[in-house]
Amino acid sequence: MQVKYYFQALVAKTFLNTYKLAGLRAGSYLGSLVGRALGRLVPEGKLARNSIARALPHLSAEQQQQVNKQLWGNLGRVLGEFPHLSQIYAEADTRLVQEGIEHVEQVREACKPVIFVSGHFANWEMVIIGIQRLVGDTGAIYRHANNPYMEKWIIKQRGVFMPIPVMKGAEGAREMLTLLKKGIPLAALIDQRLNTGDPITFFGRDTRAPSAFVKLARKLDVAIIPTRIIRRDDAADAIHFKQIFYPPIHVAQTDNMQADIDATMRQIYDMFEQWISERPAEWFWAHNRWRD
Repeated sequence: MQVKYYFQALVAKTFLNTYKLAGLRAGSYLGSLVGRALGRLVPEGKLARNSIARALPHLSAEQQQQVNKQLWGNLGRVLGEFPHLSQIYAEADTRLVQEGIEHVEQVREACKPVIFVSGHFANWEMVIIGIQRLVGDTGAIYRHANNPYMEKWIIKQRGVFMPIPVMKGAEGAREMLTLLKKGIPLAALIDQRLNTGDPITFFGRDTRAPSAFVKLARKLDVAIIPTRIIRRDDAADAIHFKQIFYPPIHVAQTDNMQADIDATMRQIYDMFEQWISERPAEWFWAHNRWRD
């Protein structure tokens, strides 16, 4: 298994170093070309096509095909941009515009901690880049890479804008609690399936979703602020983004804890459905979200 991981990492780093040498703009574009090619070859290509067809049946076959093509281009750009994250962070003043900052300021003026929630939209690394730029040090929840040879490299790339990485798991849960009690914000992407998560419907199909952040928000009376990243349509190139912050969500604290959690998760996932429907090519469809 270690040999397999070694050669996987070798191939991955070869591509990533090529993107690095090409520069940010060319690396992103080159990544989009490679991504579109991979979408036609890997098993996840069929998975993405089937998911789009079932979640967005109102789109014509031609429109669904276009979404699939563009989403692989976007995923390729994410990889092409990954070796340049430190540059993107340094250039955030020109590469990232933010809307809805008043919602964040409202919570912070009340001296309340906050949990930011988002999903795998556009280049999702921009979520924590934008939050770090706006409010300072933030605990960023992440899932460690399956490949141990890539894990150290990935953490290094993120280090400049992710000073407080919090790995998912029991130890991470304790760290999240500690950070919130100190008033340090958290940020998490909660749009992917978690087998141990709570049941929910997503685009009309049954699945499970990570709800630990909602439970934590309820326990500590912490505001939840949804945020999303989109690629700007009015910029010089695709490596310009907009981050939108939405009004804070306060989890109800009735006698029925599960109902309170379910209602908040429904509110968040309704937003995810709306965001995906608006810009379907920028969501990460190449994931077995429904497991059927």
